[in-house]
Amino acid sequence: MVLFEGEDANPTNPTNRFWLHIKAVILRVLLRIGMLLHGYPFPIPPRPSFIRTIEPRSICSGRVKLRFYTPKTYHKTKKAGHKYPVVVNFHGGGFCIGKATDDSRWAKTVVDTCDAVVVGVDYRLAPEHPFPAAVDDGVDTLLYLESHALELGLDIRRISLTGFSAGGNLVFAVPLRLHFRSHLDSELSSSESLNSIPPLHRSHSTDVLLRVPSGPQPPINTNIRIVCLCSWYPILDFVLSRDIRRERSILPEKALPPFLTSLFDESYVPNRSDRYSPFASPYRASDDMLRDALPKDIFMYMCEWDMLLQEGQEFVHRLEKGGKKVRSMMIEQSMHGWDKSPNPFRDQRHVDVLYQAACEGMRSVFEHGVQQQQNVTFLT
Repeated sequence: MVLFEGEDANPTNPTNRFWLHIKAVILRVLLRIGMLLHGYPFPIPPRPSFIRTIEPRSICSGRVKLRFYTPKTYHKTKKAGHKYPVVVNFHGGGFCIGKATDDSRWAKTVVDTCDAVVVGVDYRLAPEHPFPAAVDDGVDTLLYLESHALELGLDIRRISLTGFSAGGNLVFAVPLRLHFRSHLDSELSSSESLNSIPPLHRSHSTDVLLRVPSGPQPPINTNIRIVCLCSWYPILDFVLSRDIRRERSILPEKALPPFLTSLFDESYVPNRSDRYSPFASPYRASDDMLRDALPKDIFMYMCEWDMLLQEGQEFVHRLEKGGKKVRSMMIEQSMHGWDKSPNPFRDQRHVDVLYQAACEGMRSVFEHGVQQQQNVTFLT
């Protein structure tokens, strides 16, 4: 039997949700101060080149801001018909704090190394918007980029998903969700006329979409092609309790404190049954889902002193066993979120070296994608 933290608490109690909201607001203010300090040392990370807003697609959707980071020649080459690979990034913060601009240093490294467009997703935060809001916002982002690809000069056949901590979870959850939603849409369109398909309501998000079909799935009904994933110290399993994670940590005293992890977990997945969903806990996805929904190339970076290290390593073994090409690394003597330190005197060069290595790996995948597209064009 799996034991959860706070079993006696009633997560659906309005009073509990109110206090979760107050705590989250306080942490958001503190994080803004921390990220202000994180902007140093020089060079200061760049601001987004421009911002787009996704309007709600259904009653369970919400407005989502997308922050674009582009190469210097973007506007000129876009007019000439050039299409850039796309890196969609999901920030960290336990699903209830943080902003897309927190990863501006990462975005700069991606743009400079991969000559790609980076899209930072300001997904909706818990506890105001619990699971599966963040996952749905990630899927809606991909669909928005697909529908505006020509206008934005994007090559939607070369998309990489990246993310940190909670965002590292979305790196896996979003393609799983996209694959299943596309499968569900295909079933609906084959049995009903397009005009009779109901909109995606909250009941579909929390009930219908949590029931995952077994066995291989048909091809995704979209032109989107996710070619690689890059996940930094992700949380992959909300079923396993935080107490158990701390006990098996190398240095439990270096792990995130209980008051913080409880806030994150109760805010994002207050309903215990939702924690078994593969869209909340990618670790719980079937081997078939992982095989069919995730790309072949996957990069994973984990921290030695993080309570999430062991589940990350176990997930890497599953992915490799399923035929994925996983390049993983344990960052020695590092805590969860080690690259987001507010200390302006930190050794930023160490972080930049790992950022650069990850980006070079993604660039190689993007270049391979171009060669494949050229080969297909030649054959046709």
